[in-house]
Amino acid sequence: MKPGEKVWQPLQPGLSIFFLDRLHPNLGNKAYKLRPVIERALAQGCSPLVSLGGAWSNHLHALAQMGQAAGLATVGYVRGDAALPKTMMLEDVAAWGMTLRFLSRGEYRKRHDAGFAQGLMRDYPSGIFVPEGGTDAEGIAGVAQLVADLSDHGPRFERLVLPVGTGGTMAGVLLALKQACHVVGVSALKRVEAQQNLIDSTTSGRLHEGVSFEVLPETQFGGYAACPNALVQRINDLEAMFDLKLEPIYTAKAVITALDLVQAQSRFSETLVLHTGGLQGRRGFAALA
Repeated sequence: MKPGEKVWQPLQPGLSIFFLDRLHPNLGNKAYKLRPVIERALAQGCSPLVSLGGAWSNHLHALAQMGQAAGLATVGYVRGDAALPKTMMLEDVAAWGMTLRFLSRGEYRKRHDAGFAQGLMRDYPSGIFVPEGGTDAEGIAGVAQLVADLSDHGPRFERLVLPVGTGGTMAGVLLALKQACHVVGVSALKRVEAQQNLIDSTTSGRLHEGVSFEVLPETQFGGYAACPNALVQRINDLEAMFDLKLEPIYTAKAVITALDLVQAQSRFSETLVLHTGGLQGRRGFAALA
């Protein structure tokens, strides 16, 4: 953290925000999901770490950074065209030593098919495949440390609001909570079936007494990666009001939802919203430059 920088801050009565990227610069929640596989690769002498994502993937960005820091080779299969100019995120990961390979959109859509990961790994027999977003049992278990950090460094809360991408971070939070808490996942997607199914299947019968949750679809701002003028204006207003930085895909929508929930004056007296990082991704939105 920067000198004098706080891990969390109050936004208004009954609502505070916790910044994961102040604990883990440029990594946010990915620091927790990827650390277990990094440690396993080092212990077993496995290399490279192979994963996939979009051209603005926070996941690939974090994997490349953590891989370089650990002395591990990384490979990123990117949805897109190798002939197109690299995004700023891909320039970053290449600078950290990640080998980039490209998949067409049609190929990428098959990523959940049986045998897909094995196909990617044919060229890397001593490597480890890391699923999209780092969301597997190992990554989800790593999120327990995130909850420990909330307990050690954050304020008290009865409701926790956080962004949802693949659903792995939310599943890990739910499993690790040992206090009564209602968790609200704010999806980056219009349809939440896949996220809901993953969270349900991972947490069923395993939650601490008093822990409950819901996943809310993205309904206000046009769906995944959309950044309409209305959202840009809200981000500018929130940043000026609270002296913080947001990005439009995940964190801004979580903060907006948290404010709306508190305004509704529900039974929860203390709400905490989780800023999961990803600020490097706002470079892809000219209106927020």
